[in-house]
Amino acid sequence: MAAYVIFDVPPGGDLEAMKPYREKAFDTLIPYGGRAIVRTNEVDVREVRCDRGWTPTRLLIVEFPNLAAANAWYVSPEYQALLPLRINAIGPDNMVIVAGIDD
Repeated sequence: MAAYVIFDVPPGGDLEAMKPYREKAFDTLIPYGGRAIVRTNEVDVREVRCDRGWTPTRLLIVEFPNLAAANAWYVSPEYQALLPLRINAIGPDNMVIVAGIDD
């Protein structure tokens, strides 16, 4: 069953400082079978709970073959070495790892 890593990327941050992360991050997906399936600023929010407010402006969704692969990618030394670059440049994203539907 596929698994997905969903990033809700906040606007702003230091885009120049993000450059080394952007240049290498997608390469870290390959050994784990990950591939970006959504990368967009075109987000049409239709339903939001007023008491919880959610206003995503940029989404990135990465598909993996399974949950184990998604989790292995996130904790991999290759990705963990890049993670501080992103966090220092733009702060933490909202990010979740979820299992897909078992056919």
